[in-house]
Amino acid sequence: MARPKSYIVEEVVERVVYAFWQNGYQALGLRELERLTGLNQFAIRTEFGGKEGLYLAALDFYTQSAVTTAMQPMRDGGLPEIIGFLNSLVTDGSMTSSEYGCLVVNTGIENARVGSPRLEQAVRRYWDELESCFRACLQKALSEGKLDPSIDASSVAKGLVSGVMGVHAQNRLDQSNRAGRFLVDVLCNQLKSMEKS
Repeated sequence: MARPKSYIVEEVVERVVYAFWQNGYQALGLRELERLTGLNQFAIRTEFGGKEGLYLAALDFYTQSAVTTAMQPMRDGGLPEIIGFLNSLVTDGSMTSSEYGCLVVNTGIENARVGSPRLEQAVRRYWDELESCFRACLQKALSEGKLDPSIDASSVAKGLVSGVMGVHAQNRLDQSNRAGRFLVDVLCNQLKSMEKS
């Protein structure tokens, strides 16, 4: 008869998100993960498939929180919702603003060394979702005649995703959730300049 679990998987994942967010994937060994999660190596292996599986669970928790909360207003929004999202990247108390940058950006950068196809796939899924939200907002603004009709919504959406990556990278580099403010202002001003007068 199997022993009952002495932990709640969701609580373990939520705890470890912040550890990976602050320290990265490679910096945390199994001993440290045992200490942080309260699980032993066997439980990490059997429950999550090892360290990478635990990291993917943390990344999924993080991305789902962002998709269902921070990106949600852009589902039916327009330019004001994009601008609101961009400003949230450098606003105290916002779930998308952190001195550690963004777990997804950090993962993408670190995975250039790690080379995990599963991490790469998770990162790309997130950015594809954000790009889709930006594109939907821009297309809505175009259909309502609020943007210059020469604007290519797909190209602008891709550029905004790159801009978001840059904001998070600046925040992490300077260890300040407001460090990317200058880039946010540039992006917002660029969007406003596309509006029809």
